[in-house]
Formats: sequence, C-alpha cells, structure tokens
Amino acid sequence: MSQSKDFFSSKPKQISKAIIKISHQIFGKIDKVEVAVIGDEEMVEDISENLKKLSFKKFSFFDQPIDAFFDKKLKKIINEEKFLEDYKRTDIFLIGFKKGEKVFSKNLIKKLLAVRRQKPIFLIEGALPGNIDPLVAKLSNLFLFDLNDLEQFFSFFNQEKFIEKNNILLEEIEKNENLNSFFNKLNFNLTQKQIFFDNLNSFLLKEDDINFKKKIYNFFESFKEY
Repeated sequence: MSQSKDFFSSKPKQISKAIIKISHQIFGKIDKVEVAVIGDEEMVEDISENLKKLSFKKFSFFDQPIDAFFDKKLKKIINEEKFLEDYKRTDIFLIGFKKGEKVFSKNLIKKLLAVRRQKPIFLIEGALPGNIDPLVAKLSNLFLFDLNDLEQFFSFFNQEKFIEKNNILLEEIEKNENLNSFFNKLNFNLTQKQIFFDNLNSFLLKEDDINFKKKIYNFFESFKEY
C-alpha cells in the first residue's frame, strides 16, 4: 500500500463510487446494507460524507481517537464482547485512525464472521500505515480493500463503454501506473496496448467475482516500478 497525501485529498468521490459498485457485487441489493465508520482520520470522514449522499442510509460512527477504542498494552479492542454485539449487523467497515495500531485482527474478524453466521464483510482500510491486519484477507467471506485498490478499481475495472478508444486508452494508462508498467515491460506499441486493453475490459465486465478481479489487479501491481 502506498498512497500519497495528494491521493488522499483528491479521491473521496471516486472511492465512494467504487465502494458502491463493489458492495453491489458482494451483497446484491444495498438498500439495507449497514455501514460503520470507525476512526479519526480525515479521509475516512470525507468518504463517509460522500457515501451518505449516494446509496447508503444506515450508518454508525465512532470518530474518537484510537485510545478510546484500542488497548495498546493488551493489543486488543476495548470490550470485545460489546463490539461483537454492537457490530454484528454491520456489513461494511470503513476504518482509519491517525495512529497505525492493528486494531482489527484476524481473530477478531473471525469471531465477527461467526456471530454473523458467515454473512460477508467488506473491510476498507482508510489510513496509512493502516489499522487492519492484512491476514484477515485469508478469511472466507471477507473482502479487504485499501483506498488505492478502490481508486484503481474505479478507474480501471468499471469502464462500461468506450468512446474515442485511443484517447481513453492513453488516459487510462497515464493514470494507472500498474498497467503502464506492465505495457512498458512487454514493450507494447499503441496498437498492441489497445487490443490488450479492449480484450481485458471485455473479459472483466463479464466477471462478477470481485476477489478474482482483485487478483488480476495484484498481478498488474507486481509490474509497478517503485
């Protein structure tokens, strides 16, 4: 995960739209989906404001500093039993504290999935260095995304129609470092890039499995030059 301050300050609308698209794929209808916003990070607040203007209606907020939520000495959230009871109906968690303690462990999310009877959970990492243990991604029925994932998904995986193909292709490559690096490694010319890009988009638009799409995204990310 590597997001800059500029990225965090300029993308809340796009990220919110990506959250909605992914939520439809995970939950189907989202009119009854419940969202919890947890953390004191500004970007988390900006995204939640955009989500409220769009499709989601059921929100809960915990906007206090991390010390009111997480016991650093015990390395666990304060009153786990109450947390599981309070959030057992929550489908989407947007999490971001200014401090980077891993407050959401694999064990905690495993317990939350159990009380939800394995109903899916959509976890969104909203800060750097982040508050979610990456190992939670190994759990079934758990969908973990950071803000960079969501921004890339918005610009790359959700194109539904193309007008003036070459202009759109160049625009997509320019703002998608992963895809651009992949093309550079293979030394593709413009025509080859266009053919690959069109076929990839046709394939992904027919694919409903969001985890599979994320694996494709991770494949392109492996070509990124750091």
